[in-house]
Amino acid sequence: MKTLKTLLLCLAAISIISCDDDNDPTNNVCDTAYTATLINSAFSTANGYVDQVTMDLATHEYSIQINADGEICTIGYQNPSSYTGGYTMEVINTTANTSYSGIHTFSQAALDYQSITPVIVQAGDIINVKRTILPGFTSDQTIGRMFTTATYSNIAYPITEGNVVFLGSTFYGTGGPNVNFGQPYIPLGFKVN
Repeated sequence: MKTLKTLLLCLAAISIISCDDDNDPTNNVCDTAYTATLINSAFSTANGYVDQVTMDLATHEYSIQINADGEICTIGYQNPSSYTGGYTMEVINTTANTSYSGIHTFSQAALDYQSITPVIVQAGDIINVKRTILPGFTSDQTIGRMFTTATYSNIAYPITEGNVVFLGSTFYGTGGPNVNFGQPYIPLGFKVN
């Protein structure tokens, strides 16, 4: 019985310590699913959207406004089954004029989050997120996961979900631009300050 009480006490202590609602930046962690959760909610089937792999253009880009202080700490993506190569991934804080750019190769089997050099965000900053396929590709390799309306009409941005406002999207390179046709599925991890 004493062991059970000790175990329960330890679990309670861990639960209290792991909660991050104290606004103490020294114990905050990167929430890799921060925008994935918001994208999946805002662009759900219930809201009239379809999750698919399409849009054979080299660059898939979207803009958001993050209404929280913190830092973008990861970027997520899933290579399509037709491509095992890399992408230039960019996260640009257009408000603060800071950015991250790096070459990444992602899993084909599942959404793959990778760490990036943090991009600092102040509440209200506008962030552009870009995925550009590396040279030497074929058109079937430029496709990517995205949400479109069921009727393939343009998305009526802005869309607010939680602390994020989705402002718009564009697809270009080897054609286009196609503006607001879909929401690219390139989630960001975020560490709230």
